[in-house]
Amino acid sequence: MEYEIEILPKKGFTDLHGARVLSDIMQAGIKDVKKTGYSPVYAIDGITKAEADLIGWEILSDKITETFFITESSTTAKDRGCKELSSGGEKVHAIEVWFKKGVTDTVSESVVKAIKDLGITKEVKVKTGHIYYIYGAVGKQVLEKIATTVLANTLIQDYKINELR
Repeated sequence: MEYEIEILPKKGFTDLHGARVLSDIMQAGIKDVKKTGYSPVYAIDGITKAEADLIGWEILSDKITETFFITESSTTAKDRGCKELSSGGEKVHAIEVWFKKGVTDTVSESVVKAIKDLGITKEVKVKTGHIYYIYGAVGKQVLEKIATTVLANTLIQDYKINELR
């Protein structure tokens, strides 16, 4: 089974990466975005739910400042961390960014080694990605501009835009 592990800052801790993304979006001349959030996400194939929990706790998250959510890979972002990041009834979109097939993902290679060091010796496949939560009344064209000019290097990365609410 493939599980995705999304890492989020715990309540009370600042999402510095999300704040930096908001600054980059504003520098690109986009003013309608009110807030951003960021989550690294790891898709791991060949593990059980219990192993996903162990990997999230022992390898991928900082026990003091971060929390994590585990979902089956087919789950959309609206079922994951957005619930944790949401604030009020504002419009929210998620832009997921993943490496294209065939592009070397050195972070995933490191995660595979760490999983083996944790004692999980079976064959696992890991992909790393990013989820950017965009808050505000922004249209599809603006989201495309954000994705292609600020968030993704489209030569080596694919992106997907999801409307969450």
